[in-house]
Amino acid sequence: MSLSLPETMASTPAMRAIFDARGAAQAMLDVEAALARANAAIGAISTAAAAAIAKACDATTIDLDALARDGASAGTVVIPLVAWLRAQVPDHADAVHRGGTSQDVVDTALVLQLRRGLELLDADIAAMADTAARLTRDHAATPMIARTLLQPALPTTFGLKAANWLVALDDARLALRDAQHPALTLQFGTAAGTLDGFGTNAQHATETLAAALDLPVPPLPWHTRRAPLARLGCTIAAAIGGFGKIATDSLLLMQAEIAEVHEPVTPGRGGSSAMAHKRNPTLSIAVRAASLRAPHLAATLLAAIPQEHERAAGAWQAEQSVWPDLMLTASGAFAALREALDGLTVDADAMARNLRHAPAIPASAAIPALIAQALDHHDTITKALHP
Repeated sequence: MSLSLPETMASTPAMRAIFDARGAAQAMLDVEAALARANAAIGAISTAAAAAIAKACDATTIDLDALARDGASAGTVVIPLVAWLRAQVPDHADAVHRGGTSQDVVDTALVLQLRRGLELLDADIAAMADTAARLTRDHAATPMIARTLLQPALPTTFGLKAANWLVALDDARLALRDAQHPALTLQFGTAAGTLDGFGTNAQHATETLAAALDLPVPPLPWHTRRAPLARLGCTIAAAIGGFGKIATDSLLLMQAEIAEVHEPVTPGRGGSSAMAHKRNPTLSIAVRAASLRAPHLAATLLAAIPQEHERAAGAWQAEQSVWPDLMLTASGAFAALREALDGLTVDADAMARNLRHAPAIPASAAIPALIAQALDHHDTITKALHP
């Protein structure tokens, strides 16, 4: 099982490793291993069984095509996955998946994948924000035209434009951190959210499972309480959209008639199959394309919030293909913008030439203070996220 060519082109290898079929299977097996340890902690299975199950939870030998085929037939991939795992530990087959339910495994596995993926995205945003801060400082006094309604307006500086990018990056980073806390929690409720079969051992089993996966315990199982996850998805989509604004600015500034900034030059990138003279801004195009896709993905997560009773019939399942698509889209956009900003060339001479279209007045005296506010904001957020 492999991604399509467009999906591969629009994502990063690291994110694909988390959300491809084998990565998803491994995340579910990580949950099964932790569930076995929790069952051993309450005496439901032996420690030897838990150890054997944990050792067998390795997705490298799974037939992924068969897993997908059988999962489609069963209605959930967990059923053939558990059957495969039981076959790996025949002496402890009855100890596998004890007390578990398919949605607990799928949801908690998704949380593990999202946590890993968001760590990658956070590293990209942190690097981009530092680059934007450098551009802000380096070009605080580089004069250029401010443009409103796509027309020349008043004098400004490229440093102030970069400062606006910086604030967008910092705010997106902070918003993603804040949205993770209520969303990335353990899902453990058993078949109907009642922790059936665990009795007075339910709390101990839950806490042991959460500790094994290093996840917070939510107030209650959240099988059909999906708003926190949807908010996280919308926050990711909003971040992609905000980065699309930066890419759109760059695309407009890179038009040959303006030529005030340029993407980094890399062999084989930005050419045209029909026009050899062209230098296409492919990195910014990739970011903008992602920003146009993201809202529709988030919309499905929002539409899936109202779910029936204790377990959903259709709405939960609708989410499952959206998350990999959203995270892969985010990874490609973040990586492309990071590379574009890191190698961005600023043509101060072109900016000065284009100032002839602006009124012959000095740039606002408030610009240095605005830039200082943006840099202070960046420093505050950086310290808050890395105390």
